[in-house]
Amino acid sequence: MCGIAGTFLRPNVGAVRQMVAAMRHRGPDDRGLYHDDVVAFGQARLAIIDTSEGGHQPMATVDGLVQIIYNGELYNHRAERSHLESRGHRFITASDTEVVLKLYEEYGTLFLERLRGIFALAIYDKRDGPGNEKLLLARDHFGVKPLLYADVAGGVVFASELKAILASGLIARRV
Repeated sequence: MCGIAGTFLRPNVGAVRQMVAAMRHRGPDDRGLYHDDVVAFGQARLAIIDTSEGGHQPMATVDGLVQIIYNGELYNHRAERSHLESRGHRFITASDTEVVLKLYEEYGTLFLERLRGIFALAIYDKRDGPGNEKLLLARDHFGVKPLLYADVAGGVVFASELKAILASGLIARRV
């Protein structure tokens, strides 16, 4: 069980660090952070499928224009990896996260239809250039993996747990 967290449009690296620290129990094996002028996000990792450094997140495309943080397990990752390899994609890790990232590259948002498993993810895509960055938040069809979000002063804050969102200091502690 990993944990993902981030802020979009109003990136706050300090808040994301606090959010990831609040989810240390979800991922004791590794932590990662990515940020730019539009997004800040991070992940607490529990290494299961690829326990090497290759499974470190956030994970990026070769050109660095698409970033992903992922919590879950893609049950059909071997079949999808094989399918993508037949279409010319090359893999550098054994991670199912890399499969998800390449599925997004190949199919855009339609990649979600191909996923069989339990997951929550955030994909940050800046291929359309400055001012056209996109953030995709998604979770599995049955909602097994939690993903919470809130509008905050012209931006979005999201995480795998309410505890992490509250740790950001961006959301009031009230019902």
